[in-house]
Amino acid sequence: MPHDILTGLVLVVAVVLLVQAVASLVQTLYIWDSPDRIRAAGKPATYARPRHGFTVLLPARHEQDVIGETLRRLGEARYPTRLVELMVICTADDTATIAAAERAAEEHGLTNVTVLVFHGTPGKSRAMNLGLAAAKHDLVTIFDSEDDVSPEIFSIVDTLYQRRRIDVLQCGVQLMDHDSHWFSAHNVLEYFFWFKSRMHYFAKEGAVPLGGNTVFFRAEDLREVGGWDEHGLTEDADLGIRLSIAGKSFGVMYDAEHVTREEVPHSTRAFVKQRTRWNQGFLQVLRKGDWWRLPTLRQKVLVGSVLTAPSFMAVVIACAPLFILIGMTMKLPVLVSLLSFVPLMLAVVMLCTSVLGLYEFGKDQGIRISPYRYLALVVSFVPYQGLLMVSAVRATYRELTGRRGWEKTVHTGRHRIGAQEARPVLAPVMASEAA
Repeated sequence: MPHDILTGLVLVVAVVLLVQAVASLVQTLYIWDSPDRIRAAGKPATYARPRHGFTVLLPARHEQDVIGETLRRLGEARYPTRLVELMVICTADDTATIAAAERAAEEHGLTNVTVLVFHGTPGKSRAMNLGLAAAKHDLVTIFDSEDDVSPEIFSIVDTLYQRRRIDVLQCGVQLMDHDSHWFSAHNVLEYFFWFKSRMHYFAKEGAVPLGGNTVFFRAEDLREVGGWDEHGLTEDADLGIRLSIAGKSFGVMYDAEHVTREEVPHSTRAFVKQRTRWNQGFLQVLRKGDWWRLPTLRQKVLVGSVLTAPSFMAVVIACAPLFILIGMTMKLPVLVSLLSFVPLMLAVVMLCTSVLGLYEFGKDQGIRISPYRYLALVVSFVPYQGLLMVSAVRATYRELTGRRGWEKTVHTGRHRIGAQEARPVLAPVMASEAA
């Protein structure tokens, strides 16, 4: 390759990477930039008297091991039972999950549980659309079958809908088992930064690729935009973009005590499959092109960068050693030589941010993080980037070859092991009772 072309390539890639990394860092640390943002992001100090009804969609497929405990915990919600509909949605052939849900409803005296059974091809989006059609309350939300949901969540959401002008409310989701696998701390921190900080940035910009659960909608808004796309693998991000185009207003609530708790994938292979599905779903949304209809250029760039980030980072991770080698061995202009080390410098910044993030996660959740876990985080940093690269490449291959089947993540409820039988529950303070 001619020297001038190589110099120009290093310069362009380094500058693009630097801009992307700075933007990502701003989003990652957005909530910590102002104490007022942290306070505003949390739960309300007092709860309003219950007004809204909730239909909880629980699409389930071979989840007989966890669905019963999820229903039991949802049944402990400190909110009027008449205002909460728990809807488990299964295909007719999934008799084990159907039986487990019905058994849990009977054992725990849950009179507000509905098991909606449908025939035909299984699919999460299809299940949720059927649930939406049957929903009887004005607010609709989704939880996964293994979710550990705060008993206060409905009181919190009802209050925020009464006191703020919002159409869509994304609440926090947090992986908990940071020490279960070699990659788990990195996966936990992705959720931590995404829901505690980055989501607030997207909501401010009015362009929000939503999370998969603990997000609350007005049922009429969902019907207005046609519900969930039944052909995509990231129906949550796609729906968020379409609601953004429709001009809906977004709110985000993250309170460490009231996050929805989930588990890290049970193996490295399961993680790669899950991340492949997400990355391929982003490629599908990118190809679908709805995001081009966002009102402003800033929104288009923001969402486009999110959708392309996995593929872009895969290229960066693969090329980083080559760029560093070029900077060390070839005679390039001083500035270009320095820029060739940008991937290495950014990796150091990312690692430092992760270490601080693990400390913040432990503080938020009241978990003591041992020095060994910090060391493991540092040691596993590069292998984890390799895992992300493999997932992105695999997603691209599957999309190009037309392999778009759903690779299901197995749920074991490991995030509940060793935890308290139930979260501490405090009686909600109504606004009229506040001093």
